[in-house]
Amino acid sequence: MSRLNAREFVAALLAGLLRPPRAVPPRAVLAAGRGWRYARSATSAGFGAVELRWRAAHAAGLADLDPAEEITGVLDGGPPFTAFDMRVMGARAPSRRTVSMVHLPAALPPVAVIPDPDNGEPCAEGRVGPVPPWAALGFQRPAELDAAPPPDHPGFAEALVTGEVLDLTRRLGLTGWRIAGPDLIWVSRPGPDGPLPAERLVAVLEGLGALAGALPPEVVARYA
Repeated sequence: MSRLNAREFVAALLAGLLRPPRAVPPRAVLAAGRGWRYARSATSAGFGAVELRWRAAHAAGLADLDPAEEITGVLDGGPPFTAFDMRVMGARAPSRRTVSMVHLPAALPPVAVIPDPDNGEPCAEGRVGPVPPWAALGFQRPAELDAAPPPDHPGFAEALVTGEVLDLTRRLGLTGWRIAGPDLIWVSRPGPDGPLPAERLVAVLEGLGALAGALPPEVVARYA
């Protein structure tokens, strides 16, 4: 080895030793500390399982989704969950958001708790059919709801979403949650807010777990 090459070797070695370690994604740290599973990109166990449930009604939009930063696990004393960031590829406006969900013991008819158009308070809505599950419903009423057909299970939304559930929704700041099959879902605001930081994501997941626990068991049992 020449003197010049030796210097280059030492310089490269020092550069490697002094280079700051690669940052660990905050969600990876969060998952490791709680015994949850983290994946930088979507997996068959996480988003893939959810995608299968969405495919029948929303297949046309699934190809445009770009999920990433996925965590899965079971809440302490609560249900299993899945959460991931996503964007709608090709969207004109910023579309990055976090999709958080807990998994119920049974698939239920669709229902959403959205802002009342008159006062902004959370209210139950059973006409949710055309609105995809990755839409953020907590910030404005989607126009598609007004054109949606009547629900297949009249009265279900009102029976499931009791006053106690609405009060809890208000306290948690989770207006906009919805049920799609066995998933109770809340989606963060797309755009400047971007994906949820780790601490907020934990709060959202624990809130969704609390909402799942507050649903009237006799109503849920009809579909178990």
